[in-house]
Amino acid sequence: MKIRVVFCVIAAAAFLLVFVTGINCMNKGKKGAIIYASRYGSTAQTAEWIAEGMEGMAEVMPVSEAADLSSYDFVILGSGIYGGQFHKDMRAFLEEKKEELSQKITAIFVVCGASGSYAQGYLDMFAEESGTTPSLMKAFGGWLKKELLSSEDFKILESYYKSTNSPFENYDHTDKAKALEFGREIKNKLSE
Repeated sequence: MKIRVVFCVIAAAAFLLVFVTGINCMNKGKKGAIIYASRYGSTAQTAEWIAEGMEGMAEVMPVSEAADLSSYDFVILGSGIYGGQFHKDMRAFLEEKKEELSQKITAIFVVCGASGSYAQGYLDMFAEESGTTPSLMKAFGGWLKKELLSSEDFKILESYYKSTNSPFENYDHTDKAKALEFGREIKNKLSE
């Protein structure tokens, strides 16, 4: 009787070890990077949430730290939108790495104050600049925290809100659930 119990425990442990190792091998099969350009932090936060949704399949890094991409199987790019353009650091990165990125870009995302066709326009612009149109593209809302703004950006936004007769107030339109879902979507696409 004791031998049967010991045998069952060993068999169950062996099965569990093979199962867990198999899952880890699937995740280790593809190594990715989420590379973002963020001015005031909402794009960085969104990138972290996307990575969380991908459950460890991608490393998150600012574009300033994304030098060597050779060890990555896939890349996800994200940029904040400022004055109708994506971040200047992302633009420079794309110019430098366009050829290397062409076969690695799996998804792109933008963080902006726009929605609907405006947000889609930013995604299309980003895709065109990157030289690819990934099947997974998403626009997310950002935040405005006046205390973080440079004096130049503060003046520009204050003038803009005044010209549109809108209140110049802090807001937070980030959406963790939406970013997590996008991360899961990417993970599922990579598992196909």
